[in-house]
This record gives sequence, C-alpha cells and structure tokens, in this order.
Amino acid sequence: METWPNPTHGALISSITSTELQKIIFPVRLMYYSSIPSQHVPAWASIDKQLCELVTRLGAAGYRHTLEVEVRLTELNDDRRRYKFTEFLPEFRENGVVTIIDAACDLVLHSSTGSR
Repeated sequence: METWPNPTHGALISSITSTELQKIIFPVRLMYYSSIPSQHVPAWASIDKQLCELVTRLGAAGYRHTLEVEVRLTELNDDRRRYKFTEFLPEFRENGVVTIIDAACDLVLHSSTGSR
C-alpha cells in the first residue's frame, strides 16, 4: 500500500492507456488538510490535473466509460465531519466520479454520483 499522493503518481497516471479502465483506487494512509479543499494542496491538485488529462487522452482513443476514482482512507486524523469531500478533486469530478471510503469500516463517506 502506498500513501497517496507521492512523487510517482504523475508517472503512473500518465502511463495508463487502457480504454477498458473503469476505476482507479488510491489507498491513502492519512488524509491531511481536512479543512482545506484539495485544489489548495499541491500534490492533490497535481493528481486532479493528471486525472483530467487521462480522461481527455482516453476519450480521444475511444474511451466510453465514466472513470471513477476511489480514495480509500485507512486512517482519519480528526473528526470526519470536518473534511470537505465535496471539494476534493474538483476538476476531475466534472468528468468522472469521486468516491471517498473509510477503509477501516468499508463505509462510503462521499460519492459525487449524487451531485452530478
């Protein structure tokens, strides 16, 4: 299990070419910056951009699915009500689905499918 985001995320996301891909799962050990939207956290902002580029690139190759990104939180560092999940990966969620899971109890904390 890797802690996301990390320096290798850009290379991994940019190497994806499968037009059958339907979900990317990011296991995240800790979710920091709980009250700061992801676009203000540089590493997540970079992932957001890479995911948008991935959807565009796969779309040009005939991709016909809605890509889902699942973030599996293995630890929450404070009260989960403070997390602004609706603001997480804002650019990507315009073309895909973002699901946030509390992996400890396999509980869906947020899914952007209801807001699309």
